[in-house]
Amino acid sequence: MRVSPILLSLLLAVPALAQDRPPPKPNDPDDFVRYIFETNACVLTEAQLLQLYMDAGYGMMGANNAVIAVSERADVEVINRAPFTYRFIGSPFCDF
Repeated sequence: MRVSPILLSLLLAVPALAQDRPPPKPNDPDDFVRYIFETNACVLTEAQLLQLYMDAGYGMMGANNAVIAVSERADVEVINRAPFTYRFIGSPFCDF
């Protein structure tokens, strides 16, 4: 299968653009949610969310509580249930 150069450049540009997202504001959990989704193509599985929160220093119980809170947000929608996968719709960057 041959991929056109234009399509290839567009596919490679999306991750590069995501890395240019502004970092989350300190002590702002809503902005942290925005940041982790925008830097991960606006879609994350439950396992990825758990790992991101654990990497941020929340510990297992804190990370689990954070994932539950994220899954119940109005600006996050479930797009798959096996595995649970969430899409963030709360920013213009993630406008599909």
